[in-house]
Amino acid sequence: MQDFKELTVVWANQLSDLYSEREARNILLLALEDVFEFKRSILLVSREIDLSEEQLERLTQISSRLKTGEPYQYIVGFTYFDDLKIHVAPGVLIPRPETEELVSWIQETVSDQKNLKVEDWCTGSGCIALAIKNRNPHFEVIGYDISEEALEISRFNEKELNLGVGFEINDALEPLNNGKVDIIISNPPYIPWKEKEQMHQNVTEFEPDLALFVPNEDPLLFYRNIAEYAAMNLNDHGYLFFELHEDFGSETKAVLEDFGFSSIEIKEDLQGKNRMLKAEWKVSSNQ
Repeated sequence: MQDFKELTVVWANQLSDLYSEREARNILLLALEDVFEFKRSILLVSREIDLSEEQLERLTQISSRLKTGEPYQYIVGFTYFDDLKIHVAPGVLIPRPETEELVSWIQETVSDQKNLKVEDWCTGSGCIALAIKNRNPHFEVIGYDISEEALEISRFNEKELNLGVGFEINDALEPLNNGKVDIIISNPPYIPWKEKEQMHQNVTEFEPDLALFVPNEDPLLFYRNIAEYAAMNLNDHGYLFFELHEDFGSETKAVLEDFGFSSIEIKEDLQGKNRMLKAEWKVSSNQ
C-alpha cells in the first residue's frame, strides 16, 4: 500500500518545473483513473492506495514524459470530449473544453431539427463531427481534413465509436464541392506564427503546426475560404459555425458580412474570451 498524500507530494515535486502543485495533483488523479481504473470518488477520500510495482513503474514513466512537456493526453493516447472517448496522437490537436462549448451551442441551435447534413472542416481527431452525430443520430455528418495522419486518427475514432460519421480528405483552402448542406462547422488553424514563441512548449513542441498556425499577414485565411465555400453550398437558413481566435472576432464577422451572411453572433467562452461565431445563410437576402 502507498500513502496517497506522500505519493501526491512526490509526483508534484517531480513536475514542479512545468506544473503547479494543483495541476500536478489533477494529472495524477487522471492517470490513476485512466490508466489504472481507480474511481476518483474513492481516491479523494483515500489515505492509502494499492499499487503494484508495475503500476508504480508506469507512473514513473508517465511523469518522466510529462517532464519533457509532452501533453498527458498524448502519453495515455486519449482524452474525453463531450462524453466520448477520443483517441489522440501528435498528428491532431488535443480537443479543448472551449470546443465542447461550441458543440453545445450548435446543439442549442439545431436540437429541434431532423435529418440535417453537416460538414466539419479541419476535423482533426474528428471530435466535433463525432460529438454532433452522437447527439443527433439522424444527422448525416462528414468530417474533412487535408492531413492523412489526422484522417487515420479520426477514422480510428469512428471505428471505436461506430457512430456512422464519414471522414474524407479535402483541403479547406481549395474545397471540393460536395453538394448542398445545412450546417458547416470549422475549428481551423488561426494562430499567427508570430504568437508561437508566447505559447507553452507542450503545445508548440508536440501539437501539429499544420492545425495551429496561419501566416502573420493573413490570419483569416481559413475563415475567408470556408466562408466563401459556405456561401455557395449552404441551404437556405443554413448555419456556419466557427471557433475563433479571441483577437479576431470582429474581423471574422466582417468577412462573413462581406459574403452576405446575416444574424452573425459572437459568443464568449467560459473564460470570457470571444471564442465562437454563428452565422445564418438566407438565400432570399442574397438574390
